[in-house]
Amino acid sequence: MNQDVQSILDGVERAANRLDPACHEPKRAPGIWRPTAETAAPRVPEIHWRRPYLPLVLLGVALAAAVAAVAWLLLRSDGGTPGIPPADGVPALVSQAQLQRLAASVDHPVYWAGPRQGFSYELTRTNIGRVFVRYLPDGVAAGDARADFLTVGTYPGERSFADLKRAANREGAVRVGLDQGGLVVFAAQRAQSAYFGYPGGKYQVEVFAPSSGAARKLVLAGTIVPVT
Repeated sequence: MNQDVQSILDGVERAANRLDPACHEPKRAPGIWRPTAETAAPRVPEIHWRRPYLPLVLLGVALAAAVAAVAWLLLRSDGGTPGIPPADGVPALVSQAQLQRLAASVDHPVYWAGPRQGFSYELTRTNIGRVFVRYLPDGVAAGDARADFLTVGTYPGERSFADLKRAANREGAVRVGLDQGGLVVFAAQRAQSAYFGYPGGKYQVEVFAPSSGAARKLVLAGTIVPVT
């Protein structure tokens, strides 16, 4: 796009120079122009009463470029829906629609606790594919460091279910079967997290809740579901 705009500007300048030689100035070398000792002082603009069209043409080109830039920003998110935050580990507040777009863009389910009134959805994506959805009460900013909020993490991995079964055999672990051969694992004492997965599923889900036992209750009640 920059080459097209530059071609337009060059054509306009050549046309103006042919029509009014007084407007001709030596061309600068290509690259970023920086003021020299000769050009650093402010110049008094010359007013060409008989040639008003050149500023209008340049203004029109500038406006066209600005409109194109705005249009690109709008179209890049498919009709006005904000885009998906990048996988850079930085938390961001998102809408349900953005979560749905993310779930449709990856090759595994993305789990959450469903829509909840009075809460914002904080999304964090890592560069290894982990997805965290955290429920923040209205007024709490993204990135709040407190471990006081319900969080659902989806962790992709080839051996996720095998790893989950291995964890279930550790001392102090409790395992409970789920529908479709699934398995949920949590600690017997002061369990703030519960982990579950399914045979053949290349992902594992962690649910964290600050109240002990709340995470496993959410899983067993079927509250933790894929974003659809």
